[in-house]
Amino acid sequence: MCPNFYIMYYLENTELTECRTCGHSRYKSKTGRGKTLVACKKLRYFPITPRLQRLFILPKTAEHMTWHQSHDTVDGVMVHPSDDEAWKHFNRVHPYLSAQSRNVCLGLYTDRFNIFGSFVAFYSWWSVILTVYNLPPGMCMRSEFMFLSTVIPNPNSPGRI
Repeated sequence: MCPNFYIMYYLENTELTECRTCGHSRYKSKTGRGKTLVACKKLRYFPITPRLQRLFILPKTAEHMTWHQSHDTVDGVMVHPSDDEAWKHFNRVHPYLSAQSRNVCLGLYTDRFNIFGSFVAFYSWWSVILTVYNLPPGMCMRSEFMFLSTVIPNPNSPGRI
């Protein structure tokens, strides 16, 4: 398996049966009489587009979706990720993205979660959570604005097979 590269067999890669980089098979060895193909790795993706659209449809949240560009900043005080120098640098490098205040800025978090609540249990999964940084600090870290986008189930997720 590619140590630094993972391929998603989606859209133009749907028909591939092995990695284009290293040639590792997409499937585990064929098993049983029916020769059923079992994927080496799987992930579950939950589309975020409808959830993001909902933020702009609801008047209660739509008014806050441009907060990251309209709030007053105080030099030397970071109240929101948009106050950070890295965010400002990104806006300078990519002015076409920062020109539209309604463009959605997302933060990505990932972590291993032991579903049985015990460190002894062998099975765990990795979650990928997105949060919307367009919102004010009091809102962007609330659970209703954090979206579970991907779950990678496997005893060794997402790394080794």
